[in-house]
Amino acid sequence: MSSLMHFRGFFSPQAREAEVFPRLMLVISVIACVAHLSFIVLFDAIGVTVLAWANVASVLVFALAAWLTRQGRAVLALQLMGLEILLHGTVATALIGWTAGFHCYIVLIIPVAILSTVFRPRTKAVVAVGAGLYDIGLDMAYRVATPAIEVAPDTLAVLHHFNQASTLLILGLLSMAYFRLVKRAEEGLRELACTDPLTHLRNRRSAMEMAQREAAVFQRGGQPLAVVIGDVDHFKHVNDQHGHAVGDTALRAIARVLREGVREVDHVARWGGEEFLVLLPATDTGEALRVCERLRQGVQVLSTQNLGGVALPLTITLGVAVLQPGESIEQVLVRADRALYEGKQAGRNRVVLAGHEGPPAL
Repeated sequence: MSSLMHFRGFFSPQAREAEVFPRLMLVISVIACVAHLSFIVLFDAIGVTVLAWANVASVLVFALAAWLTRQGRAVLALQLMGLEILLHGTVATALIGWTAGFHCYIVLIIPVAILSTVFRPRTKAVVAVGAGLYDIGLDMAYRVATPAIEVAPDTLAVLHHFNQASTLLILGLLSMAYFRLVKRAEEGLRELACTDPLTHLRNRRSAMEMAQREAAVFQRGGQPLAVVIGDVDHFKHVNDQHGHAVGDTALRAIARVLREGVREVDHVARWGGEEFLVLLPATDTGEALRVCERLRQGVQVLSTQNLGGVALPLTITLGVAVLQPGESIEQVLVRADRALYEGKQAGRNRVVLAGHEGPPAL
């Protein structure tokens, strides 16, 4: 049951990049155990007792490899699996012939070595080239050689197709694992390009792209878009008096208040320094002011908490502007910034609405 859970979780979104290859090894171990159990029954039925017992040993090896992988000893597990594949492929080919297809598994060592996250590049190259040369040598030695044990042609055909199918299945899993690794690497780079590393909010470039998309929706006849620029009051004093480490803690706390204080469809970004941008799609003037007042109060509550072991008098001033028909996103940002400046001049710790949109301020 535990192995089955790992099989289901292998392709889950929660699987982290570093876990992909070990999970793949677990899946391969399960498939190999099932295949070797089948071989035990088959070889016992056709009277090849030595190979039946050899497959008992193979089942134990892959079970041990799975246990070692779960214990975090992936290198040893991979070495055991590779050794078993080489020995099993060689012995089976020598005893019942090349036609049975047991040599196919040796080729699997090459992609497994290349995709592994536990070997260095030089080791990968040595293992891959060595496995390829070994398979070629086995081909030269046994392709036309007379098998030590004679097996019926129909049985050899079944073995050949079974081994071929198992090899293709494992290659398919390896391909999916490689695709997943590449996809996760791309997603990670994209996330880094769009995220502020300190607050984990959108960065300025990502926020601007999102603002332009939301503005385009509004200009096509969509619902109102409210734009908010907030600036933490007297933040330079926090850094000067308590250090940048405390300042960073405060910014993370403020970012959390802003993110948790809006809807999932809203967007919060670090606009620069101690400035934040909030985009409120489908939000009219009155609702935007209510949301901003709630955010202002949420930041002020942080003053009652010890952030970085220090009680900080944190407040924020917010400038609000609602996008007008025919207005560009740059223009509405300028109006929100002007409203923010007015709030700073009026004493800070307040919400100010840009002119010609309703009541002057809260």
